[in-house]
Amino acid sequence: MPELINKDALIVIFKPIIKALFDKEKEEAEGATINIDEFRKKYCGGKGREWVRVFIFDEFPEVDFENDGFVVNPRGGKKTIIFRKDAKKWIEANYHRIDWNASIKKDFGR
Repeated sequence: MPELINKDALIVIFKPIIKALFDKEKEEAEGATINIDEFRKKYCGGKGREWVRVFIFDEFPEVDFENDGFVVNPRGGKKTIIFRKDAKKWIEANYHRIDWNASIKKDFGR
């Protein structure tokens, strides 16, 4: 008797859906961390590392973990660790306070 359900077709259909659900659950997990590159790409429109350090981490001391914020070692030196859930919440609440048009001025030896 032939099978009525094509198992391979079901895998092709449901595997991406299950992966997306798993990724979303992982992303929203309490205590999940990301690095500065993930943060800048996902929440800062792809701005550079230095831009994020100057115009977010330096500009807003409340984001520093020492001030009950979401970023550990915001100025580098040691590995920068960012708590994803709190970072997302802070960006959503404060995006209007950030000068997204600010630019890092390079000193070319002048």
